Amino acid sequence: MKIAIIGSGNLGLSIAKGLVYNNTYTSLYLTKRDLEAIKKWKEYNNVIITDDNKEAVKNSDIIIFTVQPSQFDHILEDIKEELTGKHVLISAITGYSIERMENKIGNQYPIIRSMPNTAISVGKSMTCLCSNAVGEKRIAIAEAIFNGLGTTIKIAEKQM
Repeated sequence: MKIAIIGSGNLGLSIAKGLVYNNTYTSLYLTKRDLEAIKKWKEYNNVIITDDNKEAVKNSDIIIFTVQPSQFDHILEDIKEELTGKHVLISAITGYSIERMENKIGNQYPIIRSMPNTAISVGKSMTCLCSNAVGEKRIAIAEAIFNGLGTTIKIAEKQM
């Protein structure tokens, strides 16, 4: 899996740690505005750090968003032109609905919302997942990622 984590703060790096530990990726892009904070990740095989979200999206199939909600509108606008039919979008953004994402980028992409809990940092998360109609066909990808970090359960978005 070619994966990009857009926003490599605490949650993003907890996910990255699980991906590295479980060897669940072929390439892993980590984005952050302050590259100094994530430079040690360059030591891992096929992990690329960058402050360029577009580069990460172009070179990945699965995009995991772990940014602050206030930044998400801008990021979606910024990467929208790079999205193609190959992409699966996984959002861990609190309070940012699938409908809102679809309003920004369209409803032709598989969009999956994930809600991991703080135990993700030790691989014991219970992560809730839901998706749009297109995402239903690809939700197994999110399950594979988050089951490596604990367990998952599919729920209705209104329960998130």
